[in-house]
Amino acid sequence: MSAFCAPHQALTARVTVRVTAASSRVRSRVALRSKPVLTTRAAISPPITDDAEPPKSKPKTEAVRVGGANPLSAAIAVPTNDKPKGEPVRIKIDDQWYDARGWAKAHPGGERWIWFFDGRDATDAFYALHSYGPNGSSKALDRLKKLPKCDPPPESEYKAPSPSEYAASMSFRELRAKLENDGFFKRNVFKEAWAFVQVAGLYAAGQFFAYSNPWLATVLLGLGMVQAGWLGHDYVHGRGPLCDALRYMPTLLNGHSVEWWSQKHSMHHTFTNEEHLDNDVMMEPFFFLRPPSESGRPDSAMRKYQHIYGYPLLSIMFWLWRFHSAESAWKRKDKKELVLLGINYFWLATCMPWQVAIGSVFLSGFIVASLVSATHQSEEIMEYGEGAEYVEGQFRSTRDADTVFGPLETWIWGGMDTQLEHHLFPTMPRYNYHKLRPLLQAWAKANDINYRISPSTKIIADNFALLKRVAAAP
Repeated sequence: MSAFCAPHQALTARVTVRVTAASSRVRSRVALRSKPVLTTRAAISPPITDDAEPPKSKPKTEAVRVGGANPLSAAIAVPTNDKPKGEPVRIKIDDQWYDARGWAKAHPGGERWIWFFDGRDATDAFYALHSYGPNGSSKALDRLKKLPKCDPPPESEYKAPSPSEYAASMSFRELRAKLENDGFFKRNVFKEAWAFVQVAGLYAAGQFFAYSNPWLATVLLGLGMVQAGWLGHDYVHGRGPLCDALRYMPTLLNGHSVEWWSQKHSMHHTFTNEEHLDNDVMMEPFFFLRPPSESGRPDSAMRKYQHIYGYPLLSIMFWLWRFHSAESAWKRKDKKELVLLGINYFWLATCMPWQVAIGSVFLSGFIVASLVSATHQSEEIMEYGEGAEYVEGQFRSTRDADTVFGPLETWIWGGMDTQLEHHLFPTMPRYNYHKLRPLLQAWAKANDINYRISPSTKIIADNFALLKRVAAAP
């Protein structure tokens, strides 16, 4: 597949992820503990020509921020759309360019994703987030094949990947094919049932003790909401009949709109740690991950205290999600979600003391927010429009957690300790991520890519240190 604006001599390259030396967030490479089991290396072989030249630099992503939107709101970045009427929106998947303009408004993931990938190779993002066969359904791939094909964009509009990004993508696609053949995307009925039984058991136990032992009930229901969140996260990402049937479980059990969350979360997966596109790193004025002197954005008097109030404030996350869920479902007139949200609130209001209802939502929000934020926020934050291509971007923005307190801690993480594996293969069942980790480590080593993993305690400490360092910055 051609990945450059102009043809090049065939070459074989080992990928080295770009690291900015001046960034205080960049860590040294972590030594791999397992022996390599996969030695694939990216072969870059564009067509041969006599007038080869270096690849063109990739233009910045063109997008605008919704005017006046709060960084925590559901209104996030939208792409500019200044093409003449009838001009194709060209997206490359595999070796084929498609005109997706007519399909954009019908795209289940939202129109803006189509425009963000205009003139770009969307292959890795497509296979990461969509149904294409081996991950349980081929619905998205079947739709893709019906789109009109088109010629490549003019050279000036082609947002070509860098050589390292291209090499990483080519080798990564080999890895994905191997994992497909080895059954990593297949779901295990017994493991799925066991995960659901755990969630149901925690909710039932919490309900049982709601009046006789409110403190215990708060903990049990809080943990139940955490595990329901992880399981629902797996179902919303997953593809196939089982995931489709249980897709709205988070709405019923946790009061979270699946449609609102999936739109927000897919942006996070596609543009991880890219400012203004990934809302998970845009939480100002409550949290600053870069000082205003560096970002050029407005300051806040609260910033110098963020390391003090930061972690307690994370406990409101599930309440924010509930607010945005209800807001989104109401605006969309989504009757199904509104009914499920109503059932959830009726249960909280009538089947337990108010202290248990409120406390369990605070506790579950604190646990989930503390874990998921730590694996991204102290990694590389990419400036608006400067994000890497999908594969290389995930390695630059994501760190795995090596749990240190045994099986109980691993259970609480709910698969998010293998955050990098999840970001690269989000439709894969989460119980396969730990089996995948040594394979991915070996692949990264073979391709000279920095696989980031640290003890879970150090990840939390690093995240706190980042908040404190930015709080003290001028």
